[in-house]
Amino acid sequence: MSIMLKLSTLGLRNARLFSTTGFSWMRNVDRVNVKVQQGTVCGVKEELPDGGVFHAFRGIPYAKPPIGELRFRAPQPLERFPYPVLDCSIERDVCFSRNMFTQELEGSEDCLHLNVYTPAPEATQQSPGPLPVLVFIHGGAFLFGSGNSDCYSPEYLLQEGVIVVTLNYRLGALGFLHLPTQGIEGNAGLKDQLLALRWVSENIGRFNGDAKNITLFGESAGGASVHLHLLSSASQPYFHKAICQSGVSVMEWVMQRDSVERTRTLARLIDPEAKTDEQVYRTLMAASHVELMGLMVSTLSADEKRRGLPMPFKPVVEETVGPDTIVAVHPIVAMQQPNRLPEIPIIIGNNNGEGIIMMLDASKKLDLYDNDMARMVPRSVNVAPESAACEQLGNEIKQFYFGTKGVCEATVNQLADLMTDYHFGILANTCAELHARYQHRSPMYFYDFSYDNELNMYKRLLQLKIPGACHADELSYLFKMRLANYDVGQDTPAGRVRRTMCRLWTNFAKYGNPTPANDGNLSCRWEPVDKIDPRAPADAFQLKYLDIGAELKMAVNPAKDRIDFWRSVYRKWNETFLKVKL
Repeated sequence: MSIMLKLSTLGLRNARLFSTTGFSWMRNVDRVNVKVQQGTVCGVKEELPDGGVFHAFRGIPYAKPPIGELRFRAPQPLERFPYPVLDCSIERDVCFSRNMFTQELEGSEDCLHLNVYTPAPEATQQSPGPLPVLVFIHGGAFLFGSGNSDCYSPEYLLQEGVIVVTLNYRLGALGFLHLPTQGIEGNAGLKDQLLALRWVSENIGRFNGDAKNITLFGESAGGASVHLHLLSSASQPYFHKAICQSGVSVMEWVMQRDSVERTRTLARLIDPEAKTDEQVYRTLMAASHVELMGLMVSTLSADEKRRGLPMPFKPVVEETVGPDTIVAVHPIVAMQQPNRLPEIPIIIGNNNGEGIIMMLDASKKLDLYDNDMARMVPRSVNVAPESAACEQLGNEIKQFYFGTKGVCEATVNQLADLMTDYHFGILANTCAELHARYQHRSPMYFYDFSYDNELNMYKRLLQLKIPGACHADELSYLFKMRLANYDVGQDTPAGRVRRTMCRLWTNFAKYGNPTPANDGNLSCRWEPVDKIDPRAPADAFQLKYLDIGAELKMAVNPAKDRIDFWRSVYRKWNETFLKVKL
């Protein structure tokens, strides 16, 4: 069944446009009410794969709609729901964006909703007291996606005795426009996430959740967001553990460059006469959300397009520090401030074939990569673009990854490896080493997800054939992807990996340790990365990690030969692997 047909069959997108007062189609036995600070939410009872029951509260507004004068600005708390009892049986609008799979525009600006999923009380009688809470931030390049159940339905996590919250936040220009002269401090999308966290902290006890045991986790742009919250004193009080999947804040694609000029460019694409910042602001406030989001890609520089970094609006370093400031300094700087992180345990990791997803585009232009390998010199390497040195380094990269064959049909697997390292691997290793050297109060666990089988849903849906676990493939071992309408039995190889992944993540949420001594169901003990002295030599750092494949096993230094090559590059041009050019 095609993705388009499946989405239509599910009716997920259209189902969000419903009356907030109509309950006639629901049986009383299916409903469950919970009173929160803003009123009462009415959710539904649904069945878990193991036959248990869970309660789903979908589309709960956690902020005032960010429309009108609130466009581009920090979100405002919502005091009361519009109805005494709010129907939360079906999801509401997602944030306006283009759907990754259908390429259709969807959602609206009134999008700040979250979803709460909790095991039914009768299912948790063996676990007295409130349950651990996992709050998930979705990925999507800060451009698309949502926290809704088409991709993120958490039944398998719920079976482990936890509560799961997913959320929407503003995307693209609506979430990450930056114009401080007009009071637009940037990072509105991050501040949406923070307000959702505060909502959870204040209300999750009403759902039998433990507000003192909240784990923040996310993937890709969501993982980078988690890492930015981890470094933020404004966010730290609202969660107690963190998981960054395929994204940390120091990666090259995370922080926005030339953000104010990009904002001005966007306005002048709409009205060339918008000369002053006040005129820029008025132009952007008057523009339709379709116009704003449609013109974003036109603000990309030629260098960004050449490098395959089509992410125009994303986090910025905020110029004014206030109580809701999330990014006060660049994350590379923050990571080198000793013990900036409190005792918040963290899991960081990548998939072994992250770059496979980039091959959707790269496979169509192999000759461009073969003739211009300098485009794959990271901006974090201290070499001038377009220089002879940059061309020479490009040739060294080409020789290392492709040998005498160059970039061609026969070496697409190697190009995927290069994409994996360029976009994820290099700076994930940098981040891990910075953490080990400077953040001694925060235990860190590192993983490499290598399992490649039936539930690698992104690879399946995008019809990618290169071996390895593609970007986002691990997600379907944590969440049920309802749009795909595909599942496996619990006792199949993929089903067992899913059960293991859910156990690791929920153990971490419960205990701060993914493989506690009291869990005899896991075959391997996941050891944290060793802390080292900040002044220790480069070879003192060894990255212990858990290989999550058909079996669990501990190893050291993932993709060692490739990362060693990059360490030599950074030693030559940046003095050390940790001195990243901002």
